[in-house]
Amino acid sequence: MIVLAVDVGLKVSGYVVCRVQKSDISLLVQNEIKSSSSSQLSEKLGIIFSELKKQVEKYKVDTLVVEILYSHHKHPMTLGVLSEIRGVVLLLADQMGLAVFQYSPTRARKSFLGCGRSDSAQVKRMAESLVGAPFVSIHTADAYSLVVAFSHDNKYQLLKAVRGK
Repeated sequence: MIVLAVDVGLKVSGYVVCRVQKSDISLLVQNEIKSSSSSQLSEKLGIIFSELKKQVEKYKVDTLVVEILYSHHKHPMTLGVLSEIRGVVLLLADQMGLAVFQYSPTRARKSFLGCGRSDSAQVKRMAESLVGAPFVSIHTADAYSLVVAFSHDNKYQLLKAVRGK
C-alpha cells in the first residue's frame, strides 16, 4: 500500500510518501510545503491542497496518515489555523477516496522511539538512521514517524485477524 503522511504546520508542512508492505517501509519521497508569510491563508491552503494532490496522483496513494492536533492553551489561535490546514488535508483525502488514519504526535513518537515525549530532533536522527539517508527537516521526519505508527497498527490488526480476536 502507498501511504501519504502529513505533518501539518503553520509555516511548513512536511510530508512523506512511503510504500508499506507488512513490516517494510520504503520511503519514496519526502518534501516540505512552505508558504510566504505575506500570503493570505486561502492561498496557503490552496498551495497545500495542490501539492498533496499532485503526490497522491503521481504515486497512486491509497492511504493518508495525519497528525491529531495539539496546541498549548496559551495559543488558541494557532490551533484554529492548524485546524484549517488539517481540514484541507482531510478534504483532499475525501475527494481522492483515501483511507484516513490519525495519530497524536505523542502516539507516533512512542511507536517510533519508544518514548512519546521525544523531541523532533530525536525523531529526525532515528528516521535518518533507519532510512540511511538524510531527511529534509524535522517536519518530514515527523511525517515519517506517522507512517511507522500506522505500520505498527496495521501489523497489530493483521495479528488480531489471524488469531480470530
